[in-house]
Amino acid sequence: MNPDVRSAILAAGLAFCILFFGATLVAVADSGFSGRGVFLGGLSLLIILMIGLGLLGAMRNPPR
Repeated sequence: MNPDVRSAILAAGLAFCILFFGATLVAVADSGFSGRGVFLGGLSLLIILMIGLGLLGAMRNPPR
């Protein structure tokens, strides 16, 4: 795969993670910081963090 295409795909994935991170923060703030909202928001943030770390690792350590 062309390295430029690979970088563009990974950057788009990272942009979506940042977008979903912002949407999750807005949803948690909109729910009034209830117990359920904070739990589900925290779970969402954890999942977004794991996906983002995988994308960052793929960007920093490309295959040979």
